[in-house]
Amino acid sequence: MDRTEFIKIMKKNHVPNFYYNIDGKGRDDERFCLVKDGEKWNVYYSERGCKTTNKYFDTESEALKYMCKELSE
Repeated sequence: MDRTEFIKIMKKNHVPNFYYNIDGKGRDDERFCLVKDGEKWNVYYSERGCKTTNKYFDTESEALKYMCKELSE
C-alpha cells in the first residue's frame, strides 16, 4: 500500500483526514502519525503529546496497512 491508496481508502471509509498524519508535518495532537525513524517506519497515536500506541514496521506499506486497519474499525 502506498500513501495515495491509503488516502483513497480513508476517503472511501469516511475517515476525516485530521484523524491521521502521514506526512510528518504539523501538530500530532489526537491522531495517528507515521514517521520514518532510521530504517523503520513508526506508527503512533499521539494524545496530548504522549504516544499511546507505538509500533515499528520494516516498510511504509506495512505501517500504512496497520494504520488503515486501526482507523477503519
